[in-house]
Amino acid sequence: MSTAPVLPAPVTKGDRIGIVTVSAPEPAKAPGVFARGVEALRARGFEPVTAEHTFGLNGYRAANEEDLLNDFHAYIADPSIAAVICAGGGKNANRLLRGLDIPLIAAHPKPIVGVSDPSVLLNAITARTHVPTLHGPSVMWDWGAESAPPETGDHCTAMLAGEREAGRIAATLGWAYPGSAEGHLIAGCLSSLRCLLGTPWEPNWRGAILVWEDAFKPVDVLDQALTHFRDRGVLDQIAGMVVGELVGCEPSGGRGAIEMVTDLCSEFDFPVAFGLPFGHTPLKYTLPIGAEARLDHHAEHALTITSPWTRTSPGGTS
Repeated sequence: MSTAPVLPAPVTKGDRIGIVTVSAPEPAKAPGVFARGVEALRARGFEPVTAEHTFGLNGYRAANEEDLLNDFHAYIADPSIAAVICAGGGKNANRLLRGLDIPLIAAHPKPIVGVSDPSVLLNAITARTHVPTLHGPSVMWDWGAESAPPETGDHCTAMLAGEREAGRIAATLGWAYPGSAEGHLIAGCLSSLRCLLGTPWEPNWRGAILVWEDAFKPVDVLDQALTHFRDRGVLDQIAGMVVGELVGCEPSGGRGAIEMVTDLCSEFDFPVAFGLPFGHTPLKYTLPIGAEARLDHHAEHALTITSPWTRTSPGGTS
């Protein structure tokens, strides 16, 4: 990135983690699942605390913009809260963008964890503050899932702690266009990231490694979204692309997602890998948005985080 990152402190056992809802009222609709997620975090040694409007129900959102932002900012400002994790997902986290208190977040850097819809907030916050955020498991979908793979929680816990070994992403990737690239990570749900195009919170695409996934959209809809990124000039600027495992994204007209991406990216010279478990997959790796990364089809670990994402990083170097 063009500006040095502002690194948060690592999060370890005994630390308090604040839980917020930023979009859909999922905890209110499935309180048992939410409770199971809270207990899973507690079993990892954390002390989870729940914001005032986490269980709110206001139509298709948990509460209005002001209340959800107040919850979020309160935990950012609270020195006893070591990290903030999103309860779940939805479709309207972008309603909070204009109300983000960027100076407050920059002054109190701490890990913020989310997935799917909240990835629009994670990338906006990193773009404006240079504080790395974590694209990782939510309380509802992952920590609260009855059959959640333990590796998902293991990796998130290691990333929260800043363990450098966790930056060696142990996933076997396929390649549409092999090669190597280095750059800062931009990661999230494609349809959520699309909401940042042309806004004041748009990430710095220059030299980035774009890691994206999506769920329950046919390939022609993914094509429409990725073409928007192309026509916005994003694909002219990035250094590399990783397509995650796509959940429920069915072929359109007999063409699958990898075929679509291979075709659409054929005019560019950056490497394109696919098959990374993150986002909507049960097994998911936690990715530090804004950290420097290396993508290399010759390496033992095709995707490696090469810069710290917390102020102190136990273990060796990546």
